[in-house]
Amino acid sequence: MISIIICSRNENISPALRKNIDETIGTEYEFVIIDNSLGKYSIFEAYNEGVARARGNLLCFVHDDVMFRTKEWGQNIENLFINNHDMGVVGVAGSHFMPKVPMYWWSSPFISQYNLENDNGQIKENSTQDYFHDNLAEVAVVDGLCMFIPAELFNTISFDDKTFSGFHAYDMDICMQVQSLGKKVYVSNVFLIEHFWSEKSFENKKYMALLDNNLKLYFNKWKECLPITRGLDEPQIVLDRVNNLCLSAYSGKMARASYAYRLGKTFLRPLKFLAGKKYQ
Repeated sequence: MISIIICSRNENISPALRKNIDETIGTEYEFVIIDNSLGKYSIFEAYNEGVARARGNLLCFVHDDVMFRTKEWGQNIENLFINNHDMGVVGVAGSHFMPKVPMYWWSSPFISQYNLENDNGQIKENSTQDYFHDNLAEVAVVDGLCMFIPAELFNTISFDDKTFSGFHAYDMDICMQVQSLGKKVYVSNVFLIEHFWSEKSFENKKYMALLDNNLKLYFNKWKECLPITRGLDEPQIVLDRVNNLCLSAYSGKMARASYAYRLGKTFLRPLKFLAGKKYQ
């Protein structure tokens, strides 16, 4: 049985989502809805509570703003785990390469994904399948939009609510934990999910600050395991160069955010004003 664990921003999930899952999953399932309408839980705490309540042998962690667009998707996922005994996580989007910097998966040059984004009616198809083989692509980490993990693994692992708070990096952290058990992480195209979400979230400074903070925590926790590469056959020299480029970009970002840099810009501002007057 699949336990569908959802951290809901409302007291319950929408009737439309409940009906959608009932009509498309095609296998035995249960809902485990964590009411987070009052903001009581971080995503780490909510998912740990969901794991404790779940009765299924396969756990599906999914957002509350999605629709499944493939019939019998539950059977498809169950068959993947039956046929791949090394499988620890299956998601719909992820990165094959994570450098030795605090970077989220979507900034990687090597990604695999199969899903839809619905931004206020504008639908974008995310289909990057260059590294797929037999409906699967092995990756280092997946996005938490939708991910499946066998329940038995949570006898050993859990969502790290001691290190983290908020709603970011839980997906990358749990993927690293799963791999520490000798299991593999995959992206699959055996089902299609539509996510009602806007990339304008990246313009929200508070959102990005919380994301950056948890990425730093993730990096500090796993830096001895980074960089990590999965499902690629690129030469090591290429991966080393990509890692160095990411490191340089991150170092530059940190320099621009530093107190010394901001202070220097303040001191130089009058000079820029005078220079502008001179050449008018």
